[in-house]
Order: sequence, then structure tokens, then C-alpha cells
Amino acid sequence: MKGEVRRRWPASPSLHLFREMVNHMAMTAVFLNIDETRVVAALCEAGEKLDGTEGETVLDFSSVSRIDSAGVRALEELARKAAEKNVKVVLRGVNVDVYKVLKLMKLTHRFSFVN
Repeated sequence: MKGEVRRRWPASPSLHLFREMVNHMAMTAVFLNIDETRVVAALCEAGEKLDGTEGETVLDFSSVSRIDSAGVRALEELARKAAEKNVKVVLRGVNVDVYKVLKLMKLTHRFSFVN
């Protein structure tokens, strides 16, 4: 309105700090759904996408009920590439049986898991 003075409240210090952190973090996340019928191909695709990724890659394993040795090798290779590029790999919706296989193969420490 005409003649009305609007007050602008100063941003809180925590909000200001958050904005600065966001500006300095060039985080690019990659999200991929992993289909049980093509686990190895999807993991190879995820490995290729690591080149342009900073931050993390999230792989949705909710449709994968089992994983074979080729899939385990592909996950191991993906973990190696991600470690070289300092990219965090998050596995989402991992089935208990798949988790057990990864645990037996001593791969669980190389990934983060979310439901």
C-alpha cells in the first residue's frame, strides 16, 4: 500500500550459515532404479554416471529380491569407482536376503543403507 513501510526481519544466523553451506556445496545426486532382471547393466550405468557426480548416488534396490555373483562383482566395482571419486553410494530399499549376501561378502561397510 502507498505510504506503508514494510519491515524486513533480518535472517537468522543459522539460516544465513545454511545458505552459505548450500552455496559452497556443489552436490549432484544421481538416482537410479535397479531392475532385478538387469542388475549388472544398471550398476555399470551407475558407474558411468559417477564421472559427473559430486556428493552421492542413490540406487533403489526395492525391486531386487536376490543378487547373483555377477551383481555382487558389479557392486564391488561400483564401490571402488565411487571411493576413487569420493562419491557416497546409498542403497535404498535393500531386501534382507540381498543385505545378507552383501554382509557375507563384506561389502556393507562400503555403502549407506536407507529404507
